Amino acid sequence: MSDFDFATMQAQGNAACVPELYVMIMTPLPLSSAVIAESASDPSPLEVHYAYMHALIEQGAVLLIGPCMSESGKPGYAPVPPGIGILNVSSRAQAEEIARNEPFHVMGWRHNSVMAWTPKFGSLIENLRRTLIPVHK
Repeated sequence: MSDFDFATMQAQGNAACVPELYVMIMTPLPLSSAVIAESASDPSPLEVHYAYMHALIEQGAVLLIGPCMSESGKPGYAPVPPGIGILNVSSRAQAEEIARNEPFHVMGWRHNSVMAWTPKFGSLIENLRRTLIPVHK
C-alpha cells in the first residue's frame, strides 16, 4: 500500500474531468388504502418500469440503475425495493423530470429524489472519462 499524499490526491480529483452526473434515489413508500389493483390484461408495474428505463437507457440518460434487493420487503410498504440510478443528463430539471415520471413514483409506490454528483475518485474514473460524452448544459 502506498503512502497517502493529500496534495496528489486532490490534484487527481481536480483533474478527473468527469462531467456532472445525477444520482436518483428511489425509496419505497408506505402503501395507502387507495392503491389500485391492476387488471390482468394490463402490463405489470414491473413491465411498465422496465419499459421506461429501457427507453432512458436507449437515449443515453441512464448509466446505471438497479434495486437494492437486500433492503426490500418492509411490511406495509410498496412491493418494490429501494433503488439507485446514475443519470447522465444536461440539467437537474431533466433529472427531476425523469424521477417524477418513473412509473413506481407515479403509482405512489416510491419517493424519488435527485442529487447532483461529480465523481472524482475510484477505479471507474478513467472509464467514465473515456466513455462519457459530456452533455451540454
